[in-house]
Amino acid sequence: MKRKIKALFVASEMASLAKVGGLGDVMGSLPKALKKNGVDAEVVIPRYEHISKKNFKLVCRLGRKTVVYAARKKGVKVFLIDNKKYLSRGPVYFERTAFAGGKKEIDRFLFFSKAVFELIRCSFFKPDIVHANDWHTGFLVKLLKSSPKVVFTIHNLANQGAWRGKNWMAEGIKSADFVTTVSPTYAKEILTKEYGEGLERFLKKRAGEKKLKGILNGIDYSFWPSKKRDKIKFQEKLGLFKNKNAPIFGLVARLTSQKGINLIVPLVRKLIKKYGAEFVFLGQGEEENEKTLLKLAEAYPKNVFTKIGFDEKLAREIYANCDFFLMPSLFEPSGLGQMISMRYGTIPVARATGGLKDSITDGKTGFLFKEKSPQALLGAMKRALGVFYQKRKLESMRQNCKKQDFGWNISAKAYKKIYQKLLGRLRL
Repeated sequence: MKRKIKALFVASEMASLAKVGGLGDVMGSLPKALKKNGVDAEVVIPRYEHISKKNFKLVCRLGRKTVVYAARKKGVKVFLIDNKKYLSRGPVYFERTAFAGGKKEIDRFLFFSKAVFELIRCSFFKPDIVHANDWHTGFLVKLLKSSPKVVFTIHNLANQGAWRGKNWMAEGIKSADFVTTVSPTYAKEILTKEYGEGLERFLKKRAGEKKLKGILNGIDYSFWPSKKRDKIKFQEKLGLFKNKNAPIFGLVARLTSQKGINLIVPLVRKLIKKYGAEFVFLGQGEEENEKTLLKLAEAYPKNVFTKIGFDEKLAREIYANCDFFLMPSLFEPSGLGQMISMRYGTIPVARATGGLKDSITDGKTGFLFKEKSPQALLGAMKRALGVFYQKRKLESMRQNCKKQDFGWNISAKAYKKIYQKLLGRLRL
């Protein structure tokens, strides 16, 4: 009997220890799903300042000032690398947008990559596969030189860790044994100039070698238990008009240009005046977007609620109680918000790109639009409003959403197959 494949996931985030975006959700769920599929999956992340060492045991030292701790979280072994100078001071990312913004950020993850490299070289620790994620691990991929085999996953190609002539996303793409990204459509999009972020030639090369694949992300349903819709209580809590006939549009996102905030803003006043629509915005990011959404809440306090920052409890309320969930992203590698909202029967209104296109069926489980313009988004929102006022059709779409299965099992099997191929356990 063949022994289990041992895979080490390396990332900058992992829910619930350190989560900023979708990467954290994936690291909190995919290794667990792989465990259920017979892969011995483990995770290593930095020990950021806010992560308590309680319940973690010291397992080794990497030099005088770098310490490795470990513990099991939901059956998955998690390693934390502690170093006061580089890793264990300050937040997960130094920039509010989570994009690499300067030398301090680059130095942090170069150090992290070196430390993980040393950890892998420790005699007690021998993974068969290193599964590296995003630019933060690009230097590690280069250091490993395919020993052990490396899978590199692109979660957001736009965030590249580029600094002084080095591009760590590009290094990961070029040096890995296999490259994946987080949806089939995004894997095709990034081969084009429009979505390739200047790295399309490297990606085309990997695609030509049959070493690039898109696997749609999933969600961990145990983290999103079913919840009864209570719209009036939700409106009351946020200080909005208490009116079950007022359509509520929700958004939970990083407030960056990528998320299409500029497409939404010009429409808010129009939809409030014509339909009595209500909006709930939650997130943080670019200062200009934060200010704009706060001003809308000030101007229309009974129709618009804005909270800057991340509030997990409020996010759950938004997913479960809004009528529609907005995702007008200019690009969206996978997207998890649409999957979570569908779990609760909240219908997504989204741009037909990346994982949004792969997970939403227009007119059945959501409303899609193509053009990157407020007018195109308005068209989709008007179609959504048309259904909102037809209660039978609205309920039918809600039920369609709830029936979707975005669990991790199918995706975990696809990743396991890639590992097996790289290790010669399956024919290529």
